[in-house]
Amino acid sequence: MVSAVGSAYPVAALEGQIRQDQVQLNDWTTCVSARTPKGQAAIQKLSGEISADKEQIARALQAKSGAPAATSAAPSRPGALDVWA
Repeated sequence: MVSAVGSAYPVAALEGQIRQDQVQLNDWTTCVSARTPKGQAAIQKLSGEISADKEQIARALQAKSGAPAATSAAPSRPGALDVWA
């Protein structure tokens, strides 16, 4: 997990992770396995992680600009996903 929320490095790292996750998500949604319950669960989980990372970036940018932080806390990013296909 990223610790120094206010600096540019964590934001860049999160943006890079989002790009990687979106590529993976695009691959998974076009895969035949995407129609299975396990595939749908993996897609939903990765989509949630992308959303959480985007929220974390928004909070980091707010903190850097001095704006009040959001009241809802996004869940921390879990470890790597297992390959299911």
